[in-house]
Amino acid sequence: MSSVQVIEASGSPAAIGETIGRALEVILPEAITRHRQELARRGISWDLALDLARRLRDDLEGNLPKTAEELAALARAAGVDVDALVSLNALQETLFLARRIRMKEGCTSLAVPAEASNDGSVLLAHNEDALPCRHERVSVVRVRPADEPAFVAFAYGGLFLYQGVNEVGIGSTGNALQVTDLRIGVPKLFLYREVLRASTLARAIQAALLPERANGNNHLIATADGEIYDIEVTGRQYALHYVGNEPFSHANHVLAPELRSLEEGDTLDSQLRRNRAQRLLTLAAGQHTVETLQALLRDHANQPNALCKHLDPAADHASRTIAGLVIDVTRRELWVAPGAPCRVAFERIPLA
Repeated sequence: MSSVQVIEASGSPAAIGETIGRALEVILPEAITRHRQELARRGISWDLALDLARRLRDDLEGNLPKTAEELAALARAAGVDVDALVSLNALQETLFLARRIRMKEGCTSLAVPAEASNDGSVLLAHNEDALPCRHERVSVVRVRPADEPAFVAFAYGGLFLYQGVNEVGIGSTGNALQVTDLRIGVPKLFLYREVLRASTLARAIQAALLPERANGNNHLIATADGEIYDIEVTGRQYALHYVGNEPFSHANHVLAPELRSLEEGDTLDSQLRRNRAQRLLTLAAGQHTVETLQALLRDHANQPNALCKHLDPAADHASRTIAGLVIDVTRRELWVAPGAPCRVAFERIPLA
């Protein structure tokens, strides 16, 4: 029996949101309570958080009406306030806008082009690192919208962090960046949902580059026919990296020289993870499979700054790896480890 919650949804944005909301109605109130407690710990009142959420939701509704409709239906079905749900999804934006506080959630993302795999498959992989305040319940949504590509995607804790692949062969993952030009706009997590709506590579990239975005982020997008782009965005600027034929990794620091003046915070943890991932990817270039990427996501070198990260007793509220993900873009399927990938098995969840 699968330990990953798989949520099947279809139809209009409201119908999809309602189905997912019913499936998450047990965990969402707890997830929001944990979120509220974390904000209080950092000196941010709930009234201020909700006020910011309302302003962010205005931008969401004005620019991404389908996602806004899905979100509102999800909140109603789960019995939670929609602005509380926006705030849950906008933790990084709230911390910065309220008090310019940075969060130290990580994540590492990997891409293997067809030339670097053993059978010509295009693969993506990702370790999800999260703060203890996040609800760690992992779920997979398998969605067939009425008028858009079907998709299967990973998420956790009630977030719109939909990393996965759609039926036309567009795969997506990504990770956080810490930038200074964050502003009121569309919170970054909702852009993952928009990428999976895309029917072409250009539209997927344009979704990540939404001009009204609030925040910086890194998006790693691949197509089943072998095109892979890494897109680094800040609140107002962006850089495109074409991956080509070599394996590629990204963590939580900016790679584009032209964006580095907008980056802040200590990036040593990110650099250690990215360098380790890039080395391991390069060593096995031409031989990569779903299994080699799963093994890479279990790597513990440089702990506590490892790819598979565990809580450091000496650190205050440090992040830890709560899930591993491999996306077979060619076959339109996910492999999900619902917990630290060194401790739990990966489970195959196809779109079909």
